[in-house]
Amino acid sequence: MLGFLTGVALGIGSTVVVQGVQERGLTPPSKPQARPSPALTSPLLLKGEPALGNASAPLTFVEFSDFECSYCRRFHEQVFPKLKSQYIDTGLVRFVHKDLPLPIHPQALPAAAAARCAGEQNRYWDMYSALFNQQNCLSCKGVLTIATEEQLDTPALQSCMERKATVAVINANRSEASLHNINATPTFVIGPTQSNGSLDGKIIEGALPWSTFKSSIDAALRDLSRN
Repeated sequence: MLGFLTGVALGIGSTVVVQGVQERGLTPPSKPQARPSPALTSPLLLKGEPALGNASAPLTFVEFSDFECSYCRRFHEQVFPKLKSQYIDTGLVRFVHKDLPLPIHPQALPAAAAARCAGEQNRYWDMYSALFNQQNCLSCKGVLTIATEEQLDTPALQSCMERKATVAVINANRSEASLHNINATPTFVIGPTQSNGSLDGKIIEGALPWSTFKSSIDAALRDLSRN
């Protein structure tokens, strides 16, 4: 099953400069090369993506992430809990996940598929947290063992993971990221919530300190209050 997932995965195009991106808390996708800066060339498409928080929250916060990326885990551990308690749970921010499993991480694609398939059991965010919390065990345990420990219906999860449609959705996220030169993880986009299921906003690269994200969110909320 894992071989199938790896076999149908698509590349994500551009690569990044290792020196510098690591200082910003980014995982580069493959061999170091110069690359253009990320910029939205069109609104992000959010319909059908895993989302947490009020759908009518004034701001939407999108992450492009990889479950095997150590910097993504840093964001999950150090920033996400504060983001959730101060902004998501209070109705100010809607949080959306997009998958960007990098070719250098062999467990990232199966993990992304497992999380999405957990969503069919209304357990996406439980599996999301478990995968980051047990990131060091992805290679030794595998995602199905982690799913079993989370008391998910593992046979149903595995069947979903083996569907071509599941990997197609993940690869659509990768292609969208590449279109905007988003080629390293984690990368974030923050912007006003749109009723049409799309998003245009500011790109932030890297697992930066909470203060940086808080300042960006507060500034965006102030801008909205003036309009």
